[in-house]
Amino acid sequence: MTTLLTSRARLQGGSVSTTIPTEVARRMGVAPGDELYWVEDGAGGYRVSTLDPATIEILRAHDRALGEYAEVFAALAR
Repeated sequence: MTTLLTSRARLQGGSVSTTIPTEVARRMGVAPGDELYWVEDGAGGYRVSTLDPATIEILRAHDRALGEYAEVFAALAR
């Protein structure tokens, strides 16, 4: 069963803001002052993450390079 948590949107200056439920913040590891990244999910919604999408792409490229050159790295390690 999925847990349903809610928060209310409110006007704050020229922006709309909301609070993050405590349980969500705990599970995501969000602390006051942390930057959150809002990434379009392609289905009309957004994913919220504490991980910078640029950093994630760099790590994926790193994994691809390690996989592609695994034999070379193994030979160099000998």
